[in-house]
Amino acid sequence: MVVKYVLRILPLLLVALSVQSPADGQERKTLRVVFTGLAWNSELPFRVALARGFFKSQGLDILPIFVRGGPAALAALSSAEVEFAEIGGAQAIMRSRARGLDVAIIGAISNTVAYQLIGNKNTRSLEDLKGKLIGVTGAGAFSDFATRTFLRRKGIDPDKDVILRAIGGSTLRVSALEKGIVAAAPFSPEDTVRLTRLGYPMIANFGDILNIPQTLITARNDYLDKQPDISKRFLKALVLGIHYAKTNKADAIRAGFEAKLQGEAEIVQQAYDLFAPGFSGDLSVNVAGLQVMLDEDKRNNLIDAKFTVERAVNDKLLKLAQQELRAEGRLK
Repeated sequence: MVVKYVLRILPLLLVALSVQSPADGQERKTLRVVFTGLAWNSELPFRVALARGFFKSQGLDILPIFVRGGPAALAALSSAEVEFAEIGGAQAIMRSRARGLDVAIIGAISNTVAYQLIGNKNTRSLEDLKGKLIGVTGAGAFSDFATRTFLRRKGIDPDKDVILRAIGGSTLRVSALEKGIVAAAPFSPEDTVRLTRLGYPMIANFGDILNIPQTLITARNDYLDKQPDISKRFLKALVLGIHYAKTNKADAIRAGFEAKLQGEAEIVQQAYDLFAPGFSGDLSVNVAGLQVMLDEDKRNNLIDAKFTVERAVNDKLLKLAQQELRAEGRLK
């Protein structure tokens, strides 16, 4: 059971209970949503939607649940313990779908890679990386995929010109960077700001080159079929949240803190400028970016060669949500 290993984020419930009531005539519904990260770049749109009452205005109460990793989130989703999931990277979703799991990508928080490549104090350029170690979370992880894809696009063979080594989470990668164990490693925007303040160079911003979705919203196809109205209302609230987060920096950050996101205000302000340009704006999914990920999995024989991106994406209700919001004058 998911409840044995999840941490329910109770402070968010207090936020959810404090905002406006649903519009007249809507069925009130509590939705369970699972998350795999608590970083500002992935969480801000959702927290804005909570703090500014966008879910409440759709007649929805949200019960957020945190788990570690996409497989755990997909297990919760497939067993119907949650209605929706926010997952980093599409690999787990597409691989699960190819194996027959009834899940689909229904929206994208970010359509670019929110990683920056940070060098140690002796590694300040891509040329300096030749023959050296680059630390990633783990083999096959999203950071590994993103780093390999970025290097190839810069004319660097990740299997010959450098050595990619599995180091672990951000704390371990920072330690490896500080000790000179690795020449460089990818980091999230908040970590990037902290490290550059300490004098570590930002070699590259992956988001400038990699238009590949990183944070995705998923659901079961059978739930979308059985509950299209509730699903559409959930998506409308999240579209408003992401649009607001992308276009109202000061108040979006304020809303994030109100909704219990953690961090130092000055670091968040700087990190926002790194991650916000990658927000999709209206939850639309960059299918071409998903295709890049799928092609990589096929090259590595991790997914059936006949599997197509279209089987992993179900954005019909998102398009309806966007149309209604535009008709209501709430989305440009």
